[in-house]
Amino acid sequence: MDMATDMATDMRKNAAPRFFIALVIAGGCVLSARAAEVEFSPEVDIEAIYTDNAELTEVNKESGEIGIISAGFSTEVLGKDGELALDYLARQTYHSYNSDKNKLYHELDFLADKKLGRSGFSADVTASMEILPADVSNNAITDVVAGDLIQGSELGVGFAYQSNPRKWIDLNARVSASLYRYEDERGNNNDYDASLVFKNGRRVKQVFWLVDSSYIRREARGNTQETESVRYKGELGLQQRAGFSPFIRYYAESYLEGISSSAKFGESESWGPALRYFRSKLSYLEVSYNFSLDKEKNDDYVGAAINLEPNRRTKFFFEYSKRFYGDAYEFIFAHQKRRISTDISYQEEPTSFDRRFFVEGDNVEEQKLDKTFRWNTRLDLRRSALDFELRHQTREGLRDTTDFIKDTTYGGGLSYDHKLSRKLSLALAFDYDHYTFDQLNGVEQIDKYSRYDLSLEQDLMEGFFLTYRYQFTHRSSNVAGRTYDENRVSINATKQF
Repeated sequence: MDMATDMATDMRKNAAPRFFIALVIAGGCVLSARAAEVEFSPEVDIEAIYTDNAELTEVNKESGEIGIISAGFSTEVLGKDGELALDYLARQTYHSYNSDKNKLYHELDFLADKKLGRSGFSADVTASMEILPADVSNNAITDVVAGDLIQGSELGVGFAYQSNPRKWIDLNARVSASLYRYEDERGNNNDYDASLVFKNGRRVKQVFWLVDSSYIRREARGNTQETESVRYKGELGLQQRAGFSPFIRYYAESYLEGISSSAKFGESESWGPALRYFRSKLSYLEVSYNFSLDKEKNDDYVGAAINLEPNRRTKFFFEYSKRFYGDAYEFIFAHQKRRISTDISYQEEPTSFDRRFFVEGDNVEEQKLDKTFRWNTRLDLRRSALDFELRHQTREGLRDTTDFIKDTTYGGGLSYDHKLSRKLSLALAFDYDHYTFDQLNGVEQIDKYSRYDLSLEQDLMEGFFLTYRYQFTHRSSNVAGRTYDENRVSINATKQF
């Protein structure tokens, strides 16, 4: 099959994405017509790649060549009552050893928001297209050369209202709807969200109150499977800038899943007295006693939280509570000082219809408990930059009867960039990921990925770059036929306009 035929085939396969992109761009052009400031930056690049293991096999390795032609642009529009940002990239791959792998990939990130006069109302439109592994147990690397990927897309619209927080009442309300679509149609869903935050405005000095609620409903496209989640949080107490502040707190949540959200599998409701001690306006220590209103399912418990913000560059937050699944924790640390910045977080949240970690046989519509830890540190020097990352994630089934048990992922990365001269830059990177997939038959699948990357970027003239790159990937797996080593070299020419 020649190149022209390949391109025609890919254009037919990608008719829907092309229409979707054209619709977003057209909407952006309409919004930008009244803009005060517009930035537009197109880019084109061509990459030639050689690999010594084209089919990623453990034995009988075959080499191959891959060509990638990419084109895209970024634009930003800033107006008096709104903004628009759009980044788009299209990549067409050509494989010398297997024309069936030739494919056109799209990446899109679009946001437009508009304030509706001085009413406090606003509207926004979001759109995205991303590349995801079709099955992380087959290959967890998002690599257009290796393939085994799917295209995912999202289109959403939202309406919000924000009152003037400097007055007596601070009200923030939002409703939104989104469509999620995937190339293999697994996980396609319609998403409906609503949130309401109602609290005292800045004019109120003696007391404080807070009502924080959210509602999320996801409907599977093509069947009647749905999930719903509802959460409420309420606080009422005496306002203090320093010293002790007593208040009453209330918390409730419920999660439903099944045909038309018929089965409630998780819920909790509690209330109780609480006390905060303010060391300063933004730093406090909190202790609460929570009486369970559904004692057959949940026990009373003592909760605690600490929030420290000694300056604008530092934030520390930790909270312990109990939710319908047991002990619950949340942690945030952020610090920035001169050339170094650190962000550490740990969060727990039930999720559904998540295609990022799909495994064959998994029911993507099922609610799962997602526990995510992430640590990022960056050091910026005069001519160099160093990035460090640690990550850990577990996903657990929440229902008593489920086909899903538990997935665990952990790993980290280290990258170093150094400017050798005004027109020459060196980059080194190492990445490691460990995946464990629990199977119902009692056999675990364990995959380990180690990736090394060395690149040299040469600035030939204004807006024109050449990048020379070497990559080595090692995957070990206890599943037969999935262990492999691959060496890859490439050269990439980029033109920015």
